[in-house]
Amino acid sequence: MARIVVIGAGMAGHSTALGLKHRLKDDHEVIVISPSSTWTNPDVMAQIASGLQLAQRQTVQLGPLYRRKGIIFHQGMATAVYPKGYRDDPRPQVQMTFTGSHLEGQVARVPYDYLVIATGHDIDRVAGIPAEATTVPTCVLDRLDSAIAGEAELRRLLFELQDSPVDDKPKVIAIGRSARGMGGFYGALEYALCVDEVLRAAFLRSRVELHFFDAGRPWMYGHTDEPKMEEDMQTALVHLIESHRLILHQDMRLASINGRRVRFVPVHGEGQPGEMECDLVAVEAARVLTPLSVYDANGADLRGDLYDGWGRLRVDAKTQQNGSGQVVTLLPRTFRNPTHRNIFGIGSAIAMDTRELVEGKDSAPTPVPMQIRDMAHLMSRQVSDLIIEELTGQKNKVLPETLEEIETVLSLCWDYGLISSRGFYAELTYPKKSSDAARQVLRVRHGLGPYWAVRTERFLERYRAKGRALWWMLPS
Repeated sequence: MARIVVIGAGMAGHSTALGLKHRLKDDHEVIVISPSSTWTNPDVMAQIASGLQLAQRQTVQLGPLYRRKGIIFHQGMATAVYPKGYRDDPRPQVQMTFTGSHLEGQVARVPYDYLVIATGHDIDRVAGIPAEATTVPTCVLDRLDSAIAGEAELRRLLFELQDSPVDDKPKVIAIGRSARGMGGFYGALEYALCVDEVLRAAFLRSRVELHFFDAGRPWMYGHTDEPKMEEDMQTALVHLIESHRLILHQDMRLASINGRRVRFVPVHGEGQPGEMECDLVAVEAARVLTPLSVYDANGADLRGDLYDGWGRLRVDAKTQQNGSGQVVTLLPRTFRNPTHRNIFGIGSAIAMDTRELVEGKDSAPTPVPMQIRDMAHLMSRQVSDLIIEELTGQKNKVLPETLEEIETVLSLCWDYGLISSRGFYAELTYPKKSSDAARQVLRVRHGLGPYWAVRTERFLERYRAKGRALWWMLPS
C-alpha cells in the first residue's frame, strides 16, 4: 500500500485528494495536510466582498467530507520536507505542526511514498498597503474574513447614500493592486465590475466614483513578447473599463493610506504620484510565497532542490529555441520535481519557467508569473493520472486538454434571482483555430443566458468540492 500526502487543500490540493481517493479506493492511503478546516472557492471573493454571494455558500468543511471519503485529514501547518529521510528513518517524510484541535502546537512527521505540494501563496501573509492612523475602511480581496468585512462596509456606504441628499458630494471607492508581484489574477477589476452592478441595481451609480488602479498590467498576467498581442489586450481591457464608467489610473498602484487619504505612485517611475480622499479601499494584494524548509537526514539544507530563488516549486518546465532562434519556455507536463521524482508541485506557487533569481545582479531576468488559477483542476488531473499509472499500471483513457488550450475567464458578475438583468460574463481568449493566433479576442456577454451560465459554473464548482454523487464526471 502506497501513501500519498497532499499538502494544501485549496483548488489544486483538494481536487487532487478527492480524485486520487476516488480512483485508488482503499488500496492506497491519501493524506491531506492543511492548516484550515475549510475549503473556500477563491474565484468568488469579489462576489462575497460586493454582497453578490454569501460566504457560507462557498465554503466546505473538510473534516466531515474527508472522513466520508476515506481520506485522512491532518489539520496542521506543514513546515519541512525530508525527502531523504529523517535521522535513522530512511523514509521520506513531511514535518507538520497541528493547528485548531486538541493537538494544537504538537509536532509530527508523516512518511510518504508520493508527495504533492499544493501550498499556493501564503494567505496569512498577503501583502497589503502600509497604513498610518487610517480611518477609511479597507478590504483585502484575497482574504475571506476581509472580504466579509468589506461587504459590510459597502452595505453601510449604500445606506449612507440612500439617507443623504442627492446633491451631496459623490462617494469615492479606490480599487486596485498594491504591487506588481506574484499573482494579480483579476480580483480587483472583477470587484470593480461587481460594485458597479450593485450600485446600478440600487440606482446609486451616479453618486459614486469608482477608481481603478491597474498596477501596470490590468487583472491578468498574460505575458507575451508580441507587441501586437500586448496592444490588443490593453485595448480590450480599456474598452471594458470605460464601458462601465470606471476611472482608470493606468500604470499606477496603491502605495499607502494616511487617515482617509490614499497615496498612489507610478509602477515604472514615469508620471507623478498623487493622493485622493476615499470612502472605501479594496485591494488585491501581491501574493507572498513561503517555501517549506527542506533538509536531508542529517539536517543539511536542501531547499534549492525544491524551490527556485523566487520561492516557487521547481517542476519540469524546460526551455527550447523556436523557429526564430528565441528561447521559449515549455509548460510542465508532469509537474514532477527534477531532483526528487516522487514529489510533485501544483497550484499557484510553481515555477512555470526555468529562469533564476540571482541575488546581487541587476541584470538578472525577472520571470513573470503566469495565470494558473483556471488550470488547478487540469494540474490535479495530470498529476493524479501519473501517480495512478505508476501504482496500478492503468492509463487514463480520456486525455485532458493541454495547458495551452485553457481559456482565460476574466470577469464574472451575478446575483441571486432566477431572472436577472445583471448577468455579465467576459473572457479574453486566444483563438484556437486561427491563422492569427497571436491576437486575443474579448468576448462580453450580457443577459439571462450568460447569467445562468455563470450560476451553473459556480454551482458545479461547489458540487465538485463537496464530493457529491458523480462529481468526478463533471468537466474541469
